[in-house]
Amino acid sequence: MISPKVSVTTPTASHDATSSEEVVRRYFEGVTQKDPVMLRSCFDDTATILDVCGSNSERTVNSQDMVQRCMEFVGAHPDCSVRFHYGPCRQARDDGDGSEEGEWVVAHWYETGNWSGASCGIPPPNPVQAMECEGQTRFWVSNDKIQRLVVTRTFTDWEREFQRRQSPPPFPELDTNTNDDSSSKRKYDDGAKLKREMLQTAELAARAAGTIITSHVGCQNEGCDLKVNLKDIVTKYDTQAQSAIKHIITSQFPDHVFLGEEDVPAGGEASAKALVDILAANQESYIWIVDPIDGTANFAAGLELCGVTVTVVHRNEAILGVIYDPHRNEMYTALKNMGSYCNGEPIGVAGNLEGAKDAIINAGCPADPNAFATSMRGVVALNSKVRGIRVLACSALTLAWLAQGRLGAHYGYDLSSWDLVAGSLLIREAGGIVTDLDGSEYRVTTRNMLCSANRVIHEEILTVLKEVDATSFQRV
Repeated sequence: MISPKVSVTTPTASHDATSSEEVVRRYFEGVTQKDPVMLRSCFDDTATILDVCGSNSERTVNSQDMVQRCMEFVGAHPDCSVRFHYGPCRQARDDGDGSEEGEWVVAHWYETGNWSGASCGIPPPNPVQAMECEGQTRFWVSNDKIQRLVVTRTFTDWEREFQRRQSPPPFPELDTNTNDDSSSKRKYDDGAKLKREMLQTAELAARAAGTIITSHVGCQNEGCDLKVNLKDIVTKYDTQAQSAIKHIITSQFPDHVFLGEEDVPAGGEASAKALVDILAANQESYIWIVDPIDGTANFAAGLELCGVTVTVVHRNEAILGVIYDPHRNEMYTALKNMGSYCNGEPIGVAGNLEGAKDAIINAGCPADPNAFATSMRGVVALNSKVRGIRVLACSALTLAWLAQGRLGAHYGYDLSSWDLVAGSLLIREAGGIVTDLDGSEYRVTTRNMLCSANRVIHEEILTVLKEVDATSFQRV
């Protein structure tokens, strides 16, 4: 939850605030003033809260509970100061099918201060410990009342201790609390804590970019710049989204390495070289690989087929992958050897497909003309052998949906690391198969790839593509 003593600093709005935005702003003002009457006035008698990075389960609270939690937090952090990155800002779409009146309002914030007070029976550390965290809260406002909150955030150490005392951690494998003082156990705990913090940070960063996407989808009238050709474009929001992601990641992990699509010159050759160079120069480092808006052409045109990818690579292997679909609020996450999830629920590839004949597959839509022609040869050859073929032109969503069982296979050409690495981890952790299009082992440097729900589908598609010489191409 957002905590008291708030210094509200927001970007200049380009439009008059809606009544929903004003309700959220009044909420922050009530927190700032520690005014319980003002706070309660922003809510119905009850509201639902989904703490994505905490218990990841929705709970119903009343307005008194909201006030009490704020007071518990400020008791531990009496000098807490909260400022804004963005917002409050109304999002561009309503919820679900539009049958429910209301709209989402988003605020992206950060907190600083010290853990210097006792709260909920938890004493402060000695010496006093600095506190810094940030997050994003989405408010569902209907009839000028806040009815739902979705909170994605990093946590203070006091909050981690409070959560530990309240309930078991959402990922038992990452529980860092133990009475075992052995050096091997302490080393495991350090790694588990890092994974938890990296996952929380990746989700937070993805949601920050997602807010920019949903606020500006359909922006092609504002102008787009060409990168390689007509198929490969960039908007100013790609850069804005990457800046938001980079700020969150580098603030939390200043010693880690960052590789974002918008930092690399256009073209397949440049992106391949950028990855090889950064891997060679940082073999022991954690490398964050990011695509702030995958499916930019769809995004600019107003098609809700775009998403955010965030991956962490360590020692030439993907150890964490996040794909976020902001239009459907679906957060796909995977940690190496720990399975794949969507909004905290385990997912798996389709288990009822006997072969390619039962599968809907997606074909790549690469910018390179030769790669595109090769992909279309594959489409023609596979068309009579599969249930259906789609060309979604968004690798992020395609791979996430394959991991979730919505698609049976996907093949693509000249994919950059930010397009493929997160999704490949999701699919493998969900039980699927990922290889190079020539059938060789997948690596983080792989650019032509085939992903399938099972080995039978995989081999059948590989056979067809090889027959029509559609497993590789020469760049123009």
